Order: sequence, then C-alpha cells, then structure tokens
Amino acid sequence: MSNLICDILGIDYPIILGGMSRIGTAPLAAAVSNAGGLGLLGAGGWAEDTLIEQIRKTRELSDGIFGVNFPVTADHAGSLVNAIITENIKVVVTSAGDPRLYTRMLQEHGIFVMHVSATVANAVKADQAGVDAVIAEGSESGGKTSLEEISTMVLVPRVVDSVTCPVIAAGGIGDGRGLLASLALGAAGVQMGTVFLSAAECEISWAYKQMLIAASEKETQLFRTSRGAGRAFKKSFVEEFKKNRPELKADFEADRNFDERGTGQITGLIQEILPVKEIIARMIRQASDILPSIQIKRA
Repeated sequence: MSNLICDILGIDYPIILGGMSRIGTAPLAAAVSNAGGLGLLGAGGWAEDTLIEQIRKTRELSDGIFGVNFPVTADHAGSLVNAIITENIKVVVTSAGDPRLYTRMLQEHGIFVMHVSATVANAVKADQAGVDAVIAEGSESGGKTSLEEISTMVLVPRVVDSVTCPVIAAGGIGDGRGLLASLALGAAGVQMGTVFLSAAECEISWAYKQMLIAASEKETQLFRTSRGAGRAFKKSFVEEFKKNRPELKADFEADRNFDERGTGQITGLIQEILPVKEIIARMIRQASDILPSIQIKRA
C-alpha cells in the first residue's frame, strides 16, 4: 500500500506512530519503522541529552526512517530542536503551539515538518507557515486536544479542502477500516497512538495494557483544563478496574506516568497485546480485504 506520503517519507505503509510524550521510546518507534510505518520518538518530556540517547538507541534497533515529535510550547523546545538537527533527523512532528516557531529552521536543515492541528483554523495557519504536511487530529484521540471537540470524520475533509499540503488523519483510527475511511476522506495517511499503547514493544506497564483490553469505547472522556482539553480514561473506570484486579496493584504503583497518560476512544477495538509488526500487518490485510467489496453505483 504505497501512496504520496509513502513515497515522500520512504515508508511502505502510510501509518505514523502518534507522538506520545515519554511513551514513544526507542523500542516502540523502531518497531513501527521496522514494520513499514514511520516511528516517532515522543520527546516532549525529555531533556536534550535524553532525546539524543533515544535517537541513537532507535538507530541501533532500526535501519528505517523515524522522526521526533515535540510540543513547540515546551520551555526546552529550542534544545530539542538543537538535538534534532545535530543528530540529522529527517522528519519532525510539531504540536501544541504556533507552527511558525520552528518550521523554517527545521526545513533549512532538510527536515520534513508536519504539524498537528485539531481545528481547521489551526491547520490553515500551519499550511501558511509552510509545513510539509498537516496532521488533522479529531477529538476521539487520546492526550491533549482542542476544546472545540471536532470529530475526525468532520475535521479531516474540512482540512483537506482548506489546505494545500498533504493531510494525515488522526483520532479514532485503529484498524484497516479506519485506514480506508481516512484515505476516502482525502487523507494521505493516518497517525495512531492508542492502538500502539497495547503493543508488546510499548514500554508502559502490563497493568495499563490489561486495562486497555478491558475498556470499551465509552470508558474515556475529555478533561478540560485552563489550556485546552485532553482525553483519558474515566476515573470511575480506573477505580473499578483496580478494584477488580488487585493482583495488578504493584504494577500500577510502579507506573510513574499513569495519571498523565492520554487514551483515545479507539480502546474499544483493542482486544489483545500484539507485536507492532502484527498490528500493522493486520491493518493492511483488513484494508486490502475490504477494498474490493466497496462498490458504489454511479449517480
């Protein structure tokens, strides 16, 4: 399954790992790249030296192309950019702020820049800033999002119609059906985060992965903050799950970032823990199996 974004990035499948801060570590990013997608290191919570360490570790684990994600509002964003340039990274995804801040500087070093946008207005701003692609992320996604609560099905075609650069769909995508739907909406590919939380290579606790499997699509909610909103598990669901699974108590307590972790509605599709290679392979097989059956009679 090759298309424009695959040709540009040099990947086999138009699938990008969501930029999950401190969760998108080398083993997960490398696994996605090795499986034919684009792995991203989630650098938002790292210092410059940690990012450099993760970049070099990823290169030990994969010969494929991978990139770095960071929020431009981070106080140390400049030092992360320095590490990205020094380490000769070729793809960057920026988020949570003004896309004009670092786009030109990164592009001057031959870096392909994508910016995450949760509204049409922000996507247009990113396009005008000269980004190479926009990631249109609907409110179904986990982690930080917009107060506007625009769904992926609405946001993606609106962004496609409003910008001149390629568009990547994100939010509520976790299988081959979501991939096909996104391409039908005009996207050049998809970005996924929550589905990769359950991957064998993801360095989060076993307890959290078990909770992902147990959860339905109704177990997350948007939490409003002074700076925007974020999607995560409902506290009531977490409490009930912990109550019913006391054998996981120690694992939960050892999960230092548990309370800060975003989770999207796609959790309802997660049924088991699989290697990244199998997650992506299943997506591509499902999309390939469905595609021939889509027949619409011409008006």
